[in-house]
Amino acid sequence: MKEEYLDERGEKILRRLNREGILPSPYNFATYDSPSIDEYVVHDSTLREGEQTPGVIFSIEDKLKIGERLDELGIQQIESGFPAASEKQRRCIEALVDMNLDAQISAFARAKHEDIDVVADTGADGIVLSFSVSHYHRRHKFHNMNQEEYLDKLADSVSYAENYGLFVIYSAEDTTRENDLEFLKKAFKTAEEAGTDRARIVDTLGCISPGGMAYLVKEVKKVIDIPIEIHCHNDLGLALANSIAAVEAGASTVSTSVNGLGERAGIAATEEVVPALHILFGKSRFELSQLTKLTKLVEEITGIRVPPHKPITGKNATAHSSGIHQQGVFMNPKTYEFYPPELVGQRRKMYIDELCGRHGIRYIAENELAMNISENIAEKVLSKIKTAFSHEGRRSAYTPSELRELIIETQGAEVHGTDDNGKNSGKRFS
Repeated sequence: MKEEYLDERGEKILRRLNREGILPSPYNFATYDSPSIDEYVVHDSTLREGEQTPGVIFSIEDKLKIGERLDELGIQQIESGFPAASEKQRRCIEALVDMNLDAQISAFARAKHEDIDVVADTGADGIVLSFSVSHYHRRHKFHNMNQEEYLDKLADSVSYAENYGLFVIYSAEDTTRENDLEFLKKAFKTAEEAGTDRARIVDTLGCISPGGMAYLVKEVKKVIDIPIEIHCHNDLGLALANSIAAVEAGASTVSTSVNGLGERAGIAATEEVVPALHILFGKSRFELSQLTKLTKLVEEITGIRVPPHKPITGKNATAHSSGIHQQGVFMNPKTYEFYPPELVGQRRKMYIDELCGRHGIRYIAENELAMNISENIAEKVLSKIKTAFSHEGRRSAYTPSELRELIIETQGAEVHGTDDNGKNSGKRFS
């Protein structure tokens, strides 16, 4: 049945998602107005921003493995590193270029001719031209550089990079703290006129709100015709929310990093942005089933553990612990899952602990242990589990193998007509 608040496009996307087993809130698509799905780009920066995570140092082989996995996921652009920083960085980018991935390879540079030269020499497709725009940076990093000097240097750097035939992304570091909006607009317009292919709004310190981000994107969009990219840091835990707000306001490219790696609290997580674009906006080119493999690869390489409650790819993201939830999922997974775990390369899990119910026990017995057990057995097993937590001090969930032993023990006690203490219960069996 068509809901009156859904327009034709929103209804179409919602129906398609439903066919995939994805059941989000229908209100996501009320008065639906977003860019064409073909405009969306995910520009993954794991190999550049992610390497700025304290303690993370990628080998060239590490970067090639991650780059290949990103390409399998369907990431359109990979920000591969900062070649002017070291010889290893340069050699790595050259090796990525030689892989001939479907993804375009970009490389980071400051607004300096020598940095731009090195990027061009690597054979990269594009350049992320970083030039701090806020008055804080112009005053303290660039020795009181005034606005006119900034715009002149910006135009010169962009033009210099554009002459190499590079896809130029003007990355306005600390965009969100520049308080002169008219100057900010002038900077993006200057970059466009000098040949920039995309404008990147950067929330360097993760200090803007979703509402503030939406406002800023709309204002910048008024003065430029080139696409807008967003690069959001996560200092207040708002990187994903700010990225989504930017897309809703008209940005069409999101800068991300696997597992949210990056400076300080990191940036928007690739494995969260990709399904969000798919589920909220209908972007469908990604191989979502590769997400969990990708995050585990980066986890293994970096040694930085993914928290169990991490959205999408954490081990608890598709797990159910409460007996109420387990009953619902046992009856029909749609009750407590709005997408199938397999969609993102996960699997459904039940935790057997103090809060579990008999339906969780039956689910594991049937689906993981290949054991058909009765309601009566499940109830008795549950009683033993509750006792272990309430009176015996247990503090960890039961593993499937432990649960198997408990089921066998309980079945044996019932067959032999004994209670939990091995005494005859008086029951008779034929």
